[in-house]
Formats: sequence, C-alpha cells, structure tokens
Amino acid sequence: MSSRKSWKASPSRSSSRGRRPARVRVSEGGQSTDTADRRGALLLLVTVTGLIAVATGRTALLLWSVAIAVTAGGLAAWSRLAWRGVRISARFLPGRAFLGEEVTLRVTVANGKPLPLPLVRLAVWLPPGLQPGEGGSPTMRGFQRRLSIPGRSEAILDFHIRLRRRGEFWLERIRVEVIDPFDLAPLERELRAEAVLLVMPEPRITIPMSVLRRLPFGQPAQALRIFESRERFAGVRPYESGDPMNRIHWKLTGHAGGLQTKLFEPTRTADVLLVLDLAAGEPFWDSIFPEIAEDTIGWATFLARQAIGSGWRVGMVANTHLTKGRGPLRVPPSSAPGHEAALFAALARMPGDPTSDLAPVMREIGRGLGKGTTAVVLSPRPGRWLRHEMAALRGRGTQVVHLSPIEAVLR
Repeated sequence: MSSRKSWKASPSRSSSRGRRPARVRVSEGGQSTDTADRRGALLLLVTVTGLIAVATGRTALLLWSVAIAVTAGGLAAWSRLAWRGVRISARFLPGRAFLGEEVTLRVTVANGKPLPLPLVRLAVWLPPGLQPGEGGSPTMRGFQRRLSIPGRSEAILDFHIRLRRRGEFWLERIRVEVIDPFDLAPLERELRAEAVLLVMPEPRITIPMSVLRRLPFGQPAQALRIFESRERFAGVRPYESGDPMNRIHWKLTGHAGGLQTKLFEPTRTADVLLVLDLAAGEPFWDSIFPEIAEDTIGWATFLARQAIGSGWRVGMVANTHLTKGRGPLRVPPSSAPGHEAALFAALARMPGDPTSDLAPVMREIGRGLGKGTTAVVLSPRPGRWLRHEMAALRGRGTQVVHLSPIEAVLR
C-alpha cells in the first residue's frame, strides 16, 4: 500500500471530479486532555500563586506563574483555532467494483486557515468484508497515518483495499487527532463518513461456451427483429384468432361490445429477465446451500453485463427478499437512467438464502411476459413444479433458457 500526499496552494477545496466526496458527520470522541474546566482551574491556580508571589516578593514563583498563564492562554487559543477551516472527506474509487478488482479509499484532509497543523494523527476503520492492502495497520482493520498540513493546503491519502465478499459496505469511522507543536493538548474527533462501496460478485465457475451459445444476446443476428414495447401503448384493434388473452383490453371491450386487442409501439430493443433460484431443489427449506447460491448470483451478474453490453433491457427476479414481508426481489426491465446501477445493487445486496420456491414466483411474473421477452432461469436443480412453470411459459410463446451452475461443474 502506498499513501499519496499532495499539497495545494489554493484554499481548501476538494480535488475530486465527478462524484462528490462523502459527507462527514462529526462527533467528539475520546477523553480530551485540554478542557475548559481544566483551563479554568489552571488559571485560578496561576492567579493565586501570582498573588502569593507578589505579596512575598518571590521572583521565581512569579516567573513560573507568568509562564503557566502564557501556556494556558496559548492552549485556549489553540483549542479554538485548531479545527477551524478543517474539512475531511472520504470516498471509494471506484464506487462500484467486482470481486478481484482494485479499489482505492481516498481520504482528503483540507486545512483552509493560514495556521498550519503541525501534527495530525489519522485512523481509518474499514467495515467487515473489506481488508486493508499493503501498508495497513497490524493492530486494526484499517489504516493509521501521521502527517503535517501547512496553511491553506490539503493532504490526499490513497489506501488500497482488498475485496473479500460481495455486498454494500459503508466506511465505519475515521478518527482524527490534531496536536499542537508541543503535544500538550491533542484535540480528537470521530468522523462518520457516508462513503459507500458496492461490491458485485464474479462467477467462480466459468460459464462453458456451450452454455453461452444458448443465450439470445451476444449472437450475431441475420436480420433486425422488431419487438413491441409494453411500456408504450399505441392503440387497439378488433380481436383476431390467435391473440393471447393477456392482450385483451377488457375495459374498452365492455364499451365497444366486442373484443379489442391492445397494440404497442414497435422497438428494436428486447427484454431479458434473469430468474434466480437460490435453492438447490424443492422444497426450498430443505435445499439451502449458500455456496451454490453464490455461484448462481455470480452467473447472474456476468449474464447481466453481457446482456446490457449487447443492448438488451435487463430485469431480475429472485426467490428472496431484501426486506421481510415484501415478497420476492424484483427489478423490472427498463431503459431509464440509473436502472443498471439499481440492478447491480440488488445483485450485490441480496441475501443468499431463499424464502420461497421459485415456481409460484415464476407463475405470477409469467402472466405479464410477452413474446419479446427472454426468461433466463438460473436454477441449480429445478424441481417438478418449476419445470412445469417453465413449460407453461414456453407454451405462451416466451423464450425460456435454463442454466445450471451444477451441471457446468459436472460436465
């Protein structure tokens, strides 16, 4: 690990571009050795000893009283000015990474006043799941540094971090101690930085080429296919033989007296829905294997990247939940800004334990899928009812592709 310090002559401004540094919440931490009560007691003692020295005519005692009074006044001024103009920010670079990639934690300490900071002790604690790289502290899960900052300048420290598992990680805390030149009155503060890192999984089991060839995205197309955008309603037409029942506009049918079929605007972008089965069979409570579930999530992350790179709109559904009582985890396909970030955030944060069988979940979501949607079912070992729902979905005209990490290992 190599930490980098750069001094800038401009007033304290963050040197980051693009993403704003994380805000910092300040709270007084530790037991300060320089408090107002102690300074008041010291001044009272100096006053009493000074009066005694004047009354008795002792020069040495008078000089001692004056020296202590000057020291107490200097410490009082230091305690008021030390933290003035000091700003601290922290952020992860990049803020979203995959397992195995390099991540840097950048901490910026800016001093906006002309008075320099002779000595600053900095301690950064990492959350569980992140491990300090080269140069980390041997006594804590984080980093410790000592530095001095001139007036109207800033110090930028880069710490390399190792990723141990997927998830969403918030920086635990930062402790900063500002020390005077004589180390008489150190001032300590604990900072809660709102720096977040999203770690997404990588597939531990390589997806075979024979499996990738079965996927619709990433393949060269002989001709451009036209699909229907279910989000853009275009009108209705009279019912024709072969129209699916989920395309009937029932309200308008009641007014017109005849069956009316909904029409949608054409589009060249199709949808792919990743259906994740975190259980290794049916029933789900008897088929919970965390390592197999992690392999399934890793495959889903890889396929999502492939599909998005090929221009497909990607959605996801899984038989687990982020909040108890909210049903299965769902991210519908969309082309809205920020959808890709929401999809990968769900893949990183989702728990690895199933909460229901996938068959009833697939039965519910299958009612709204059209012919332009491809369902990629990631199930290690599909049970009887899940195979039935997959066959029913194929019967409605939806393309269904089943992938199994277990079968890839056994081949």
